[in-house]
Formats: sequence, structure tokens, C-alpha cells
Amino acid sequence: MTSTTTTLLQRLHEQSRTEMMIRAQAQFSGSSDEFLTLAEEYDTLAPHLRGRFLETLGLSTEDFESAQGTALSLAVSAEMGRFLRNMVLAHKPRRILELGSSYGVSTLYFAEALRTLGGGVVVATELDPAKCAHLREHVATAGVDAYVDLREGDVFQTVSSLHGAFDMVFIDVWANTYLDLFRRTEHLLRPGSIVLADNMYTAEDAVRPYKQYLDDNPRFSTTTLDFESGVEFTVVVS
Repeated sequence: MTSTTTTLLQRLHEQSRTEMMIRAQAQFSGSSDEFLTLAEEYDTLAPHLRGRFLETLGLSTEDFESAQGTALSLAVSAEMGRFLRNMVLAHKPRRILELGSSYGVSTLYFAEALRTLGGGVVVATELDPAKCAHLREHVATAGVDAYVDLREGDVFQTVSSLHGAFDMVFIDVWANTYLDLFRRTEHLLRPGSIVLADNMYTAEDAVRPYKQYLDDNPRFSTTTLDFESGVEFTVVVS
């Protein structure tokens, strides 16, 4: 990974965490000291308990964005980003579909890996025009324009217009849309395709229908990876 991209990603990760902390504190009804105590407690929890912890406080990452009506970057963690990059390097996909790109942090990890491999494209989808503008800027700064095909607009409309198989799919949209969106994406998958879905812990109730669908369908082999937010790792078997 180039030094320019590394510096850019560090800045974006820091920005995302700061945004989330500010928004969470704004919604918290207790004192600043109480909030800091809860934040420290959150950091010590096992990943699969963090979503439930937020629920007990009446918080979720989706609430953070919708409550104020302003867009958050909602970036994947640095650990998750490195995992995505390594998955691309290992699997060598030619076509990646990213459902929900936000400011393009995960997009950068995908595109950097494709640049290392010397080819391929990530089809990035995002509804918010402001986020798309940031994504284009970040992709240009990193110099990975050739590996990113940004589709601005409603993700369901975007998926309905796509053709051909994708080797890898990353789902990171509103959690209650996972199952519906995935079922509209299934025809784009082939045996051996990999599907990664974020927020399996932090939005546990909302993603349960998606998880159940995968568990009950013999076409898929699936397991939940123990990242901070919980990532469903699915392989298309047939």
C-alpha cells in the first residue's frame, strides 16, 4: 500500500471514530464522566456483546446517523479494512460489488489490493451525493481511479441494472435491508463467490433474517467472524 493511501486511511479512520463518539455522546443522557466510563467499558467487551451493550443504552450506529439527519462516514475499522484487503489478495477477484460505500474507506482497501494484483474492478454503490463526492476525492488522492466504478443512486436500482458474475460482494448498508438486497443480488453470484456482510453483532436483531436465510440455504456455507462489528463470511457452494 502506498504511503499516500496509508496516510489517507489513517485520517479517515480517526475521523470516523471521532464522529461516532461525538454523536453517541450527544444522544447520551448522562454526564460526560458517565459517558467516558461507558466508552471504556465498551472497548473491553467481546465483539459479539457490543451490539447488545449499545441496545441497552438505546443506541445503534444507524441511530447515530438518522437522529441528526447528517451523514456520518461510518468507516469500517482498520482491522476490518486489512482483512478485506487480504481477502482480495488471496481470492484474486476480478469483479467486486460493494453495497454501501459511504466515504470510500472499504473501497480504498479493495482498490489498493486490486492495484497490487494488477487488475480488476470494485463496483462501489452509494446513494448520498455528498458521500459520493468524498469517495471520488479519496479514490483520486489514492490514485486508484482505474479500479473503481462508482454507481451513484439507490442501491436496489443499481443492483437490478448489473449483469455478469461477481467474485466478491461486501454488504454494508442499512441492516434491515440485508436480506431483501441479498436476494436481489443472488443471480450475480457463482460457485466460489464470497459474500461478506458487516454489522452482524452491532445490528444483531435487524440482520437476523439475513443470517437465518443463509443458514437454511444449502447453496451457502456461512460463518460469523469475530470482528468488532461482526462479519458474516459466506461462500457460494453451488
